[in-house]
Amino acid sequence: RLDAMEKQLGDRLFVRSSDGCTPTAKGDEVVGAALAIERAMDSLGSRLVQGHDVAAGRVTLTVPDFFASQILAPALPLFVQNYPDIELNVLCGNQHYNIVRGEADIGLRNRWPEQDTVVARKAASVAYGFYASRQYLVHHGTPTGSFKRHHMLLLGEEVSVMLGYDRMMELASEGDIVMRSNAVMPLVQAAAAGAGICFVPAMAIHGYDSLVGVWPGTVGGLRDVFLVAHQDLRFVARIRAVYDFMIELCAVQADVISGTTGARYVAPVATQNPTTLI
Repeated sequence: RLDAMEKQLGDRLFVRSSDGCTPTAKGDEVVGAALAIERAMDSLGSRLVQGHDVAAGRVTLTVPDFFASQILAPALPLFVQNYPDIELNVLCGNQHYNIVRGEADIGLRNRWPEQDTVVARKAASVAYGFYASRQYLVHHGTPTGSFKRHHMLLLGEEVSVMLGYDRMMELASEGDIVMRSNAVMPLVQAAAAGAGICFVPAMAIHGYDSLVGVWPGTVGGLRDVFLVAHQDLRFVARIRAVYDFMIELCAVQADVISGTTGARYVAPVATQNPTTLI
């Protein structure tokens, strides 16, 4: 091997003798570089092992915007109290961040993962429904069996792969679509302002006391969501800490996520003036 290396480099690294090999000046340079690489790898290994045992460092978490704002953000003070040395990097939006490729450490998904290298656990059951403000219902009436002549605030085609999207469009097709969005919270805020009837997850209206559920209630039943992580990272202390915190948070907020809390439904009310815009 030494002969082959010297031939490839075109220079002598060692002088052979009956007593062994003595490095040349070039050989000393190569040995020094090799020792530096060895020390760097040993140091890296030590840091990685320490990182497995200590709940510290950055953890990238990908969740929907409405979950981040309505469920995760209010719980952040408790998380910081328990894990002051962990930095949460929260990614929202409709982009699918790949857990296998390391684009995120933990993700909340609406489907069981297909990859063998990803582990998953059911986190919660999510309810979707139609919601409107009481003010809107007083002026426009409460829908009973149809959204005809109602103003609809719907999710855009960018999220058409979402479970329940086709059913949403089927029910809302008789109404007048006044706004679409690829994000949930703008729809909630527009509905709270009285602009129309929005179709969103029940947890998204939590804290908006002016919003109530309308016909037909929960659409398509409850949908399970899963917390996923790469199997090789599940025992890293900081990853495990965030994963366990998310599972516990979903359990504590199960009623909000499933619509049991905050998804109040109202009986039909008479329309005062269906032509008046709020």
